[in-house]
Amino acid sequence: MKNIPQNRLNEDLFTVLKTIFHYERIFIEQFGLKFEEIYILQHLRRNKVVRVTDISKELQLPMFTISRLVYRLAEGGYLSKEQAQEDRRNYFLHLSEKGEKTLQDIENGTYNRITANVAGMTETQISELLNLAGNLHVVLGVTKEVVH
Repeated sequence: MKNIPQNRLNEDLFTVLKTIFHYERIFIEQFGLKFEEIYILQHLRRNKVVRVTDISKELQLPMFTISRLVYRLAEGGYLSKEQAQEDRRNYFLHLSEKGEKTLQDIENGTYNRITANVAGMTETQISELLNLAGNLHVVLGVTKEVVH
């Protein structure tokens, strides 16, 4: 299908936007965390040595925004901060046990929700869904460097 009807695409993308917005609301209600905060925790899990400036570059957000998010996560016990020796204005961030447990709860809840919701789909449909999810950065034109 080379010819994509623009009106349908616009409506479908708005439906995706609404869905993601309301899906984030679930995380806010259950865990008190927004997607940016979950992203930071996931980044810390995957990268053992992370500075606040690294998070700012990764999320492409200004330092004051990242500082506010990191402060909230530290106050909530999801991460710890360690002052850098070479530059005392900078901090290293570490995922806490609470942060790791919260990520596990989020992932388990998401997995359970999705597997229950796709129970009526065929194996082919599930495979197509996973393929689209794995290539969403290509479809939306987000560079591979940002995603990987």
